[in-house]
Amino acid sequence: MNYIEKIREKIKQFGGIITSKEVKNSGIPTVYLTRMVENGELTRASRGIYIDSNGDYDEYYFFHSRFSVPIFSYVSALYLHKFTDIIPNEMEITVYRGYNPHRISENVIIHYVTKDIYDLGVTECKTVFGNLVKVYDLERTLCDLIKNRNEVETELFSKTINRYARFQNKDLNKLYEYSKKIKIYEQVKELMEVIYE
Repeated sequence: MNYIEKIREKIKQFGGIITSKEVKNSGIPTVYLTRMVENGELTRASRGIYIDSNGDYDEYYFFHSRFSVPIFSYVSALYLHKFTDIIPNEMEITVYRGYNPHRISENVIIHYVTKDIYDLGVTECKTVFGNLVKVYDLERTLCDLIKNRNEVETELFSKTINRYARFQNKDLNKLYEYSKKIKIYEQVKELMEVIYE
C-alpha cells in the first residue's frame, strides 16, 4: 500500500477528515497531503486539517485539533452539551492566565482563569458531527455563568438555570464542590435555594 492509499484509509476511519499531525505520526511525509490537495482529492479546511468530499466542516473539531490549551466554555459548552437552542455566532473558550492566544482568530471569545481552576470540570463532548472535543461539564459551565452573571444575557441565564434545575442528570454535590473552588459558593447556594423554593 502506497502513502496516498494509506492516507485514504485513515480518512475513511476519521469520517472524511485528516490532520497533518495524524499523517506525520503514521510515518507518512506530509507532502502527500499537498499533492492530494493539488489534484483536487482533498481540501485544506484549516491549518493542518484536510477534508475529502465526505468530510464535514466541523468548526469545533478543527479548532480543537489546532489548539490544545483552550477548553470550550460558556455558550459554546451549553451548545455542545445540547443545553441551549442558541447556535453561537462565536466560539467561547477558556485558557489559563499567561497563555498566549495570538494565533487564535478574531471570531473567538477568550476567557482567562487562574491555573488552579483551569482543569476543573474538563470533559469531552461530541460535536454535531460526532467528533470529540474538550469542553467544561455542565456544573463548571453553570459556575462560570453564575460568576460572570453580569456578562451573560438575562434570558439565556434564567433559561439555563431553570433547565438545570429540571435536569435529571444534574450533580448538585459537584456544583457546590466547584463553587467552593471558584469562590462563589454563597451565590450558587442562594440561587439554588430560590429555584427550589
